[in-house]
Amino acid sequence: MELGLQLLTVTALATAEFCAAPFDGGVGEPQFCRILERQEVSTPYFSIIVEPEFIVGVHHEGRRLQVQSTLWQSPNSFIVERIDGSSPPAWPECPTITETIEGDLTWLNCRISAGGFYERRLAAKLKGAYVVVRYSYSRLGAETGPALERMMQSVRIHAI
Repeated sequence: MELGLQLLTVTALATAEFCAAPFDGGVGEPQFCRILERQEVSTPYFSIIVEPEFIVGVHHEGRRLQVQSTLWQSPNSFIVERIDGSSPPAWPECPTITETIEGDLTWLNCRISAGGFYERRLAAKLKGAYVVVRYSYSRLGAETGPALERMMQSVRIHAI
């Protein structure tokens, strides 16, 4: 797991700040941008290298980033989100949660696999907050699993 702490280099607070032609998502969703080549997207809280042929949106002032393959009924999703608070996220559906310490960060890791559905969740414990990274795909989106895992491995938490 190569996730780690790094200094803030580029700031994006909304999709339009890194995308020339954003388009609207659904109700409560950000504007999205289609990524044609691998591209780093950075917010004040984290950065990620988004794989080609996915759409990505940033909202909540850079606290949440959403990646998926299509706008509607996507067979996969990838979300990175900063959540304030000192309590870890509640994951009662996780069969096992492992804890790993990597430098200054403590990571919680959960994997769920059942009935043609796969989900992976990570949470990095910071002072007074967590950054939660999760991706999932169904049987229909299984071919995107390796790209979702590469994006998971590319996430960097910014020192704030």
